[in-house]
Amino acid sequence: MKETTGDFGYSADAIIPKDSPEDHNGMSSQKLLHNIKGIIFDFDGTLFDNTRLPLRLIAAFPPDIFRLWKERLIRKRFAGTDFSTTEDYYKAFFKALGKACHRSPERIKNWYFKRYMPRMIHVLEKYYSPRQGVAELFRRLDIPEKASKDTPQKKLRVAVYSDYPSLKERLEALDLYPGKRVLLYGPESFGAQKPATRPFCSIADELGIIPEEVLVVGDREETDGLGAFRSGMRFFCLKTGHKRYFRLDPNRQPPKKEQPHGPSLIMYAGTWEDLIQSLKDKYAPNLAPG
Repeated sequence: MKETTGDFGYSADAIIPKDSPEDHNGMSSQKLLHNIKGIIFDFDGTLFDNTRLPLRLIAAFPPDIFRLWKERLIRKRFAGTDFSTTEDYYKAFFKALGKACHRSPERIKNWYFKRYMPRMIHVLEKYYSPRQGVAELFRRLDIPEKASKDTPQKKLRVAVYSDYPSLKERLEALDLYPGKRVLLYGPESFGAQKPATRPFCSIADELGIIPEEVLVVGDREETDGLGAFRSGMRFFCLKTGHKRYFRLDPNRQPPKKEQPHGPSLIMYAGTWEDLIQSLKDKYAPNLAPG
């Protein structure tokens, strides 16, 4: 299989099903998960298909269309920022968003947490479902190791990291209940936003493993992928079929291409079905598909 060069200095491999004639070349789940002891999942677009989410948020309350647009632009301007503390991050974020919306930081903060996030949770609960296998994976992770011989948590540690707050509530809106063995992180956890490096390294540390033993699973190279790359982690780019328009803000310059330092890091690309099959093969042969 031809190897291509992905963005940010990755070499990109595709996951090939086990029964493929090319499987013997090494492009299999064994290569993807070799020496992997932990996974960091992105949430939006990764654990569920977020198609039409912005449109449904607008439809839920059309008068907020201007604020929703500005929120997305400001969020993109803050990509990669690290303020070290939650207080400093939100202070800067709501100052910028308030200015863009011609509102005070206090007023826009109140809108964000008391109107916007509850509306997002409601829309998720009404329209969306998790991808196949997520609920079963979380359920098996929450089973004590001695209770089952094929549970993933014997070797696999899992975290979910999102750039939006209220992650626990948004997971529950999809009927996902990770339990204590899946760690949850949002911007309030670090005072930073993807692809800042510190959060990824901090998550690995809390999982009790080194970055080289972590696989980041996400649908965006410029956030999940670049964060993984800078942190020395492996990256699985979820192929969703959706074209991403990176430069929504005309005032924002495109990121510079990152050159790899030291050994090249591998970026794998595949569908969700590819990934869940790989996890089943290595960690839980009896893992149910749904």
